[in-house]
Amino acid sequence: MSFISQRTRNSWREQVKKAAFEINSSDDFSCIDRFIKDKRIILLGENLHGIGNYFTTKTELIRYLHQHHGFNVVVLESGLLEATLCKEFLTNLSPDKQIQESLLDIYHNEEMKPLFQDEWAQSLILSGMDPQPTYPLVSEYMVEWVKCHVDDELYQSMKIAEEQYFEFQDELLFKVTRSLKGKMKESIQGYEDILNLLAIKQTRETTPEIQKMLLLIERGIQNRLQWLQVNLKGYFASGVQRGLHMFQNLEWLMNHYYKGEKMIVWAHNFHIRKKRPMIAKALGIKSVGYWLQKKYPEDIYTVGLYAGSGTFATQLRVNLNIHMKKKQYHLESLLYEASENDVFLPLSENDDQLWLRKRWRLLELGFSGLSPMIVQPPKHYDAIMFIREASPPAYLKRSE
Repeated sequence: MSFISQRTRNSWREQVKKAAFEINSSDDFSCIDRFIKDKRIILLGENLHGIGNYFTTKTELIRYLHQHHGFNVVVLESGLLEATLCKEFLTNLSPDKQIQESLLDIYHNEEMKPLFQDEWAQSLILSGMDPQPTYPLVSEYMVEWVKCHVDDELYQSMKIAEEQYFEFQDELLFKVTRSLKGKMKESIQGYEDILNLLAIKQTRETTPEIQKMLLLIERGIQNRLQWLQVNLKGYFASGVQRGLHMFQNLEWLMNHYYKGEKMIVWAHNFHIRKKRPMIAKALGIKSVGYWLQKKYPEDIYTVGLYAGSGTFATQLRVNLNIHMKKKQYHLESLLYEASENDVFLPLSENDDQLWLRKRWRLLELGFSGLSPMIVQPPKHYDAIMFIREASPPAYLKRSE
């Protein structure tokens, strides 16, 4: 990258100051109103999962969008079945347990609890788009529901398949051995049989509530099947296919299960960006944001989240520092200089702000850990939400 003179940097900093909106109150995100008034899907990213401020800011923004703009569905980067059925089956549990028994580990923190316990969130619908499973408790309730509302034939088939499925899920995270492949192939056959049974049961069912539940279960079983099939090909194949399967789930939720509803998608920046970075292109990975931009470009608004300074937690919950203040080639450094507070920064490729045309480094958590990614921001996002001082999430105590 070429040297940036102080005069040029000062000019860019002033441009950012004029374009950015400071976030001074958790009750007022009206700065976003004119940008999202005609949008059906808002995608909220994060450059890494281990910053508590991201969870707090997103939750507050979700409340604002729900109460003022009618966004009723939040789709998380978590298992479709487990996230969607959490409020159906686990409402008798504490918010901590609901989160820990239904969502991926990245969401197991205090900052997520308002979505499960606050009064305003009771009318909010939570869902997921990930084909990979989380934890078995929701599955157990789902199987019992089948026993009570359908018949013993489907119940027995699902009970066997789901128990077997969760028995070897941990093994999939390490190495797909010959023995594991045998189990997976057996499980695939079991799920194919269940899908055939479900098709028969659905044609005979006339109760709308049961029809809708069977529709969701069918989609979830298809996800189980997809996850097994791609993992049979290896861990890399599952990574390549995951983005496509998440998009297909989201599109199904948009056009079938929650037809007509306005949605908020919560996921890593990697999944919500409209354009693929070079490494994704090289690996053949197409993200949710990429597919949405191709098929629904007028319906989406994409916000990437980044931080300038402070502390974050790794996936192993080890705290590390962020040092972006004096790194002139990082956009975070420029944003840090431009404001004393968190900011919402709209981006536009047609804007005359010269800094927007530049390729910047932005810190991302990817395959090789925390490292800079070089992007031209407006090509990837419609806006950036910048958190000036970051701190790790307050993680829930792990279940024994």
